[in-house]
Amino acid sequence: MNALRSALVIGGGPAGATVATLLARAGTQVTLIESAKFPRIKVCGEFITPAATDTLHRILPPAALAALGAARIDTFTLECGNRSLSKPLASPSWSLSRDTLDTALIAQATTAGVCIRQPETVRSATFSDSHAIAHLDTQTLTADIIIHADGSGRHDPLGPLPHAKAMVGRKCHANFPAGLVRGVQIRSCSNAYVGSIVVESGVGTIALVSRPSLVARFEGNGDAMLRHVWPLWNPAWRTSDWKSSPVPRGGPITGGHPRSLRIGNAAAAVDPIGGEGIGLALWSAATLADMLLSTPADLESLARLHHTFRAAYAVRLRTRHPACRLAAEVLMRPRIIRALWPLFSLRNGLLDTWLTLSGKP
Repeated sequence: MNALRSALVIGGGPAGATVATLLARAGTQVTLIESAKFPRIKVCGEFITPAATDTLHRILPPAALAALGAARIDTFTLECGNRSLSKPLASPSWSLSRDTLDTALIAQATTAGVCIRQPETVRSATFSDSHAIAHLDTQTLTADIIIHADGSGRHDPLGPLPHAKAMVGRKCHANFPAGLVRGVQIRSCSNAYVGSIVVESGVGTIALVSRPSLVARFEGNGDAMLRHVWPLWNPAWRTSDWKSSPVPRGGPITGGHPRSLRIGNAAAAVDPIGGEGIGLALWSAATLADMLLSTPADLESLARLHHTFRAAYAVRLRTRHPACRLAAEVLMRPRIIRALWPLFSLRNGLLDTWLTLSGKP
C-alpha cells in the first residue's frame, strides 16, 4: 500500500490553504492552484465560529491572529425594527477580513513548502485508477489526488454544488460609528437579513442576504437596499465596492471519483445566517488532511475514505443545516420574529437553543 505522496489543491481560500499546509507539514508534495491575486475581497460574513477556533489555531496561533489585527468576538446580537437583544457566546471567536485571512493562510502554506501557482486557472481535471490530472492553460499537473476547495467543485465529476436560487449575497466594508455594532450582529428584515461585524483595525463588514425580488426592486443598488432594510445605514460609511454572489446551499458531497475530494463550500454549505462558512472550510480541511495522512493512496482505500469523510460531514451538519436554513427563512419574515421575541429573551430560550444547534459551543 502506498502512502499519499502528492496532492493538487484547487482553490486558495481557508479550506484550500489549510489542507495544503497540513499535508505539506507531514511531508506530502502539495501544489495549490488559485485563480485570483491576493489580497482580494470575497463575499463572506468574516466571522470565524467558535467551533472552528481550535482548527484555526493549528495554522494561525492566537498571537499571530492578534498581530494581524483580528478582533475577539464574544457576543451575538439580534435586531428587529427598534428591538435589540444580545447574548454572550459560550466561547469567544474571531473575526478577520478575508483579504487579510486568506493572505495569511497562503503565507503559512508557502512556509510549509506548498508550491503556490497563483494566479493560475484550472480548465479541467481527469481521473484514473492510478492518478489525477489538472489541466492548466500552459501545462498539466499530475498527483495522487485532487482536492477541490474552489467553493463549487466545478472540476469534480459530480459538478458544482447547487446554490439557493431564492437568495443573493452581497458584501461591503465600512467604517461604523463607535458602538454601533456589538459582536456579531444579525438584523431581521422583510425579504432579507443583514449581518454586521467589526474586523481588524475597526473596519466593519456588512453581509446582506436578500431575495431576488428585493434586488430587482432597487435595481441592484446595494446602498439603497441596505438603507431600506437598515434605516441607520449611511452610504458614506462604506469603504469598498459592493460585491455580490450566489448563496451556496447543499451537501455533503465528497467527490465523484476516489481520487477527487471536496472540502469547504465545494463539499457542503449551510445558509450564511449561521456564520459557518469559514468554520466548515477550516474543519473540513483539517479533518480530510488528518484522514488522508493515515490512509494509503490506493483506489480501494481512498474509496473507503470517501465514506468515512462523508459520514463525518453529515454529523457536523446534522443540526447546523436545518437550524440555519430555518433561521434564514424566519429572519426574512420580521412579523414572525416580533411574535417570538419574548421566547428569544428567555434564559435558555429560543436564541440560546439556536446558537447551540447552529454550532456555537
